[in-house]
Amino acid sequence: MRRLIMLLLTLGLSLQALAEHPLSGKLWRLSEQRFVSEAELFAQLPTDGWLMLGEQHDNPHHHQLQQRWIEQLSQRGQLGAVALEMARTDQQPLLDQALGQGEGISPDALDWNPGWSWELYGDLVRSALDHAPRVIAADLNREQQRSAYRQTSPQGDKGEAHANYMRRLLFDSHCGQLPRDSLEGMRQVQLARDRQMAAGLAQADLTGRTGVMLTGTIHARHDLGIPLWLEVPVVTVLLTSVQDGRHEPYDYLPESYPNAPAAADYLMFTEAITERDYCAELHSSRNTTESSGS
Repeated sequence: MRRLIMLLLTLGLSLQALAEHPLSGKLWRLSEQRFVSEAELFAQLPTDGWLMLGEQHDNPHHHQLQQRWIEQLSQRGQLGAVALEMARTDQQPLLDQALGQGEGISPDALDWNPGWSWELYGDLVRSALDHAPRVIAADLNREQQRSAYRQTSPQGDKGEAHANYMRRLLFDSHCGQLPRDSLEGMRQVQLARDRQMAAGLAQADLTGRTGVMLTGTIHARHDLGIPLWLEVPVVTVLLTSVQDGRHEPYDYLPESYPNAPAAADYLMFTEAITERDYCAELHSSRNTTESSGS
């Protein structure tokens, strides 16, 4: 009982420390190494260009911030199209039909992929449908991704340093449990998805406004993702969950490969969530599968 009480006290202190983190809610501009206001960011957004919001998919604070920014840009008359990594290109007719009807829309009406939790994304998607002049389904469908994986070489490349770094990221993000001979196919899928999403953004008619792309951190980065394939102006904001014991913006600067462009323009610091140990879950799942098969 004493150990349980100590554990709960420790956990409580840790969560309190994160809630009071000095960076939470602050916006850091990398080029000038200073904090700026959200209003200053909005005033400097490109017309006929894109704002990339690189999220941690399972952090609800990121989705709440994205929704708030979409609504504020709409109120300012700056909001162009909103593009979703979470929607496949074949969902575009459903999104077009739902435009302006977000409040009552259901995931079934959009053929929403349950892999993207509607509990996390529902309010955000509804807001985009009600405030943006268009919502773009940006990603490849599953068959297109499988086709990209089977290609013998990627269509277009960004050099060996970029390729090696992407292979390492893919290996690490899958907990070091992927067969290394699968990494090239997975990299090809990543490149194909980035090219497809960039093509969808490039074709959008922004009419002097700023489009907003909602996507994961890697896809949003200037050095790794969609911006590498775009010729229109792009501002990337990485939504960054604060960590206990890391109190300076410099503690969160993204790593990259030699001679890479800067990964982002801004870091927007948000509250953290209790981290799931996905690697432990994956390892446990594999052990269970192997045990049941023996």
